[in-house]
Amino acid sequence: MSEEAKQARFLALLRPIERELEVYCRRLVWNERDAPDAIQSAVLNAFKAFDRYHDDTHFRAWMFTILTHEVFKLNKKFARVAQSEFQVEPEALDALPALEQSAEYVDWLNAPEALADALDQQLLAGLKTLTETERAVLLLRGIGEFRYREIAEALEIPLGSVMGNLARARKKMQGTMLRSQRRSVL
Repeated sequence: MSEEAKQARFLALLRPIERELEVYCRRLVWNERDAPDAIQSAVLNAFKAFDRYHDDTHFRAWMFTILTHEVFKLNKKFARVAQSEFQVEPEALDALPALEQSAEYVDWLNAPEALADALDQQLLAGLKTLTETERAVLLLRGIGEFRYREIAEALEIPLGSVMGNLARARKKMQGTMLRSQRRSVL
């Protein structure tokens, strides 16, 4: 296969899933500014390895696996920087006094786009409370709509670990959303 044909075939397989990869990456990476770098590196690595790609392999799963490993690598870099920061457990956040209504108060009924932004921020905050594996499993299942077996293969973990991580991630996210709801009522 010529280099041009290889490139055309790779792009034909990549284009339909670009948006999914971007959404997944932005939710998985710790520092959102690293998302474009992670995607670019994953695509470059996938293209370099495209000679080893077989048509019987699911391209979408293959790309998500490569991107997941790239994000994990970037997150390790972030973790080294974050060691000088301190962690606050979600339960400790409940003890903090509720913020006073300020000039930034938004009437959610009159500004639905602001509600969508706020919910997105709550979801992002909840994702930050998950371990790297919990977050990857939750996002692969929720955004990528992968089956448990596909997630296990992509992350190279046992099937039981996928189910356990998914259950813990869902429980933590539910707790985060409930805490956030209680704060907004106060």
